[in-house]
Amino acid sequence: MEEIMEVIEKQRQFYATGKTKSLAFRVDQLKKLKHQVRRYEEELIDALQKDLGKHRTESFMTEIGLVYRHLDEMIKKLPKWGKKQRVSTPLFLMPAKSYTIQVPYGNTLILAPFNYPVLLTLDPLIGAIAGGNTAIVGISEHTEHTNHVLQVLIGEAFMSEYIYLVTSSKEVNTELLTHPFDKIFFTGSTRVGKIVLQKAAEHLTPVTLELGGKSPVIVTKYADLEVAVERIIWGKFVNAGQTCVAPDYCLVDISIRDEFMKLLRNQLTKFYGVYPEDSVDYGRLINDRSLTRLLNQLDYDKLFVYQGGSYNYDDNYLEPTLLSASLSDDLRTMEEEIFGPILPVLAYEELEEAVSYVKQKGKPLAFYPFSNNKEEIEYLLETVDFGGATVNDTLLHLSNENLPFGGVGESGMGHYHGRKSLETFTHTKSVLKRSTIFRLPIMFPPFTKEKDNTIRSFFN
Repeated sequence: MEEIMEVIEKQRQFYATGKTKSLAFRVDQLKKLKHQVRRYEEELIDALQKDLGKHRTESFMTEIGLVYRHLDEMIKKLPKWGKKQRVSTPLFLMPAKSYTIQVPYGNTLILAPFNYPVLLTLDPLIGAIAGGNTAIVGISEHTEHTNHVLQVLIGEAFMSEYIYLVTSSKEVNTELLTHPFDKIFFTGSTRVGKIVLQKAAEHLTPVTLELGGKSPVIVTKYADLEVAVERIIWGKFVNAGQTCVAPDYCLVDISIRDEFMKLLRNQLTKFYGVYPEDSVDYGRLINDRSLTRLLNQLDYDKLFVYQGGSYNYDDNYLEPTLLSASLSDDLRTMEEEIFGPILPVLAYEELEEAVSYVKQKGKPLAFYPFSNNKEEIEYLLETVDFGGATVNDTLLHLSNENLPFGGVGESGMGHYHGRKSLETFTHTKSVLKRSTIFRLPIMFPPFTKEKDNTIRSFFN
């Protein structure tokens, strides 16, 4: 705690020097970060396998590769995005010029989760650096091997008074949140997000919350079932279901439910074999506490298990599990975000029923409608509230840096990725610069009828 206190003070002093504000400095630091990620890529891949059982291809595709993309885009476009942006000036304010500029918040705090410990640590950090801030980054205590690589990677390239990584815990985060940061960026559960927001409110600190919720899939009778099944199984069971935008549950038209369930089971075998525990492509849960939580849910819902359910505490392994039920059934897995390799499939009779069911679960972070009927898709996108959606696939809207990523309501607040990452970690400063060459005294007392008529002409 003493070290954290010291770093907080040093970062305030360093930011006060103004060194972080120049665009040239920011671009240079982003290039330095990319060099470090490239240098330690193999160590990161190895660490992710040890912490979460990730295959190297999955680690690159869902974490490291996205970091490269976001770094490359920010390095290329920051000089333009960070410049003064001219805006038009109304006639009645002439002669004048108007512009905005993105200026740093200052000293920032980033709290990262365990499930994508490289992507969700470095992705917000890209925004903090691009914005000209300092950053203290809390990395999850549950990813020991990845933490070590990240701390070496960052520590070699950046002074602690600029960027500092600390292994977080409930106690560490509690201490950090007592301090008046200029911006907080949190990724994690809705429950903890509420605590972060409460603490930030004591200092009126702006906050971005990237949370989760029960992100639904709706499969209509007009969907291409084989395509849908392949993409749903991938999106659900990548990283053993520990993905904030993973399909949490699936609503399927009752007329295609039986065929859909058979296809799901067959696709699981195609991906992970008859014994997924032996597959190098299937990940592991982060710890035994997570496994216990999911097994308690399955024990309550055991009558609905269609496929899977086996487990191994020694390896934090839970078999990919399918549940089959209807909208009226009482499932424990439908009470909160699952965040694991369990997919409840609920049959509906009318599409309106499915929409109503989704709305009862709050506003999800992601939504995945599957249909080849254009009118159905438009109806679903218009009617359902969500943070972001991928139509006829899962997860992929997250990988498009041109799309802002974020939640709404209990699934989060604020956005990042691409230009939004810069905007999230900066304040938009507005400037009106008036000329002193001309004087227009019509707005000043004493007012006359002529002045009144002139002023009205500008507003009508």
